[in-house]
Amino acid sequence: MMRIGKKVLSVLLAIVLCLPLFPNQVQASQTNGITAGFIKGVDISCITALEKSGVKYYDSNHKNRDIFDILKDKGINYVRIRIWNNPYDTSTGKSYGAGNCDLNNAIAIGKRATAHGMKVYIDFQYSDFWADPAKQYAPKAWKDYSTDQKAQAIYQFTYDSLKALLNAGVSVGMVQIGNETNGSMCGMGGLYDGKWDLSTGVGAAMKKGCQAVTDINSAYKLTGSKAVLRVLHFTDPVTNASWYAQQVANQGIEYDVFAVSAYSFWFGKADDLATVLQTIAKTYNKKVMVAETSSPYTYENGDATANNITAQKDITYQNYDVSVAGQKQAIKDIFQAVASVNLQSQTSGYGLGGFYWEPDWIGVNEKTSDQYGTGWASSVSENYERLFSQTASQYATTPQGSSWDNMALFDKNGVALDSLNAFTELQ
Repeated sequence: MMRIGKKVLSVLLAIVLCLPLFPNQVQASQTNGITAGFIKGVDISCITALEKSGVKYYDSNHKNRDIFDILKDKGINYVRIRIWNNPYDTSTGKSYGAGNCDLNNAIAIGKRATAHGMKVYIDFQYSDFWADPAKQYAPKAWKDYSTDQKAQAIYQFTYDSLKALLNAGVSVGMVQIGNETNGSMCGMGGLYDGKWDLSTGVGAAMKKGCQAVTDINSAYKLTGSKAVLRVLHFTDPVTNASWYAQQVANQGIEYDVFAVSAYSFWFGKADDLATVLQTIAKTYNKKVMVAETSSPYTYENGDATANNITAQKDITYQNYDVSVAGQKQAIKDIFQAVASVNLQSQTSGYGLGGFYWEPDWIGVNEKTSDQYGTGWASSVSENYERLFSQTASQYATTPQGSSWDNMALFDKNGVALDSLNAFTELQ
């Protein structure tokens, strides 16, 4: 668990001593910040493609089961699903890979999650393939759009997609407007014009995306706890989050949740994350959460494709052992960092929870991957990058497997690891 200073311990002790001496009146949020509705989520955007390729999952007793049943038993109550506009190659029709994450895929996964009593968090990337701080390419169809045209296209795509999801019966609870948008989105902003403060199209596009969610809430009469929340998402939280929270405020964007990617091995200690989230929640009166986190349980590779973390040299901050126990503790500490926001009297209930990124993405055979779109990229993915860049370095020209299998919460054979119990133990 996260380390708590003496001053905080004293405050907590004073709170506990002032509580009525009736156990059933003592809420979890008064002791560790884990509220009744705390989000214990996972992003399993690749699951449909993985299952179609033959991947199977087993509980800790080695019994083959539906992964949604396994996850639900472990306390998972929310699923995050990414959506790319058109993740297919124009000339061949083949998928770029990484789960074939179009709207139809999101509906299929969303319906399964809803049937299991889970809420759904939609991650619109406004790209045809991976969008992150290193690349934010516009969808092929929007390649030559002006910034104003892109903003309007974002509005329409968001509105139409949410309409399709809701009409299909998917229980959408949150919508993310852009993915890891550190100053860039949809071919606009810092990566493309050197302006990182959201002022050259990104902020305006975020406004239109948020407006689409607002209009969906109005059209479907979703109010109060049923309203779909509007999320903005940034990464490298200890270094960048507070600055971006201010840039969002400067742009006058109306939204509900400030979300971050929080990978301890790249971005630092959970304690520092807790401080940042507490400050943002209090300063800007926004709910906060972790949209992505993961941690390696081994350096062993589950397929022929190199992983993001292959050895200690790839880890910037060695906060945890590379083991199942270390992975489990990393999960607990990150989620506890978000829960700490609920221990501040001004922001009680503002720490929503978090999502573990792709716990299902175990090693896959590259040939099978190219057929089903299960690897991080396919042999045609570079064709998309070539539409925007003379030098292609972000995607691939050969079939790729999983680059994340040593971060999964299932071993290379699909058997649930003990680290999956971290969610059960978050109480």
